[in-house]
Amino acid sequence: MSANIENIIDELLNEEQNIFGIAIISKSGDLLTQTENWNLTNNLSQINELLNQKLELGEKGITSITIQGIKYMIVENTEERKIGTNITGQGHLIICPIPIGGTGALVCYINPRIGPRDALFNVQEYAKKLNDLV
Repeated sequence: MSANIENIIDELLNEEQNIFGIAIISKSGDLLTQTENWNLTNNLSQINELLNQKLELGEKGITSITIQGIKYMIVENTEERKIGTNITGQGHLIICPIPIGGTGALVCYINPRIGPRDALFNVQEYAKKLNDLV
C-alpha cells in the first residue's frame, strides 16, 4: 500500500475528530488497509454486496449491514454515499464509493454522539482524494 493512502488516512483522522475507524476497499473489492481499532475482514463480503448493488429508481436495496457484531440500518443509499446508523446508539457508518458509483470505498465508523452528516463532507472530500490510488 502506498504512503499516499496512509497520509490521506492520517490527514482525515486529524481533520475529522468524529471518525473513530477507517477502512479502504479497492475497486476489486479487496481490503487495502484499516485502522488498528477496526476490523472489517469478516464483513467485507457484505460491504462489497452493498457497493456492487445497482438500484433502480424507487428501490430500497439492502436495508441493514452488520460490522463487528453491530447492526446498522441503511438510512441513505445513493451512488455518492451509503449511510448506516445503529438504532441503539453504537455509532454510524459512512461508506463513500470510489469513484462515485464505483466498487472501491472509503468506509468510516463515526462517533455515536454525533449525527453521521456532521462528518459527511470530510469523508466525501477524502474519498475523492483516494480516487486515483485505489
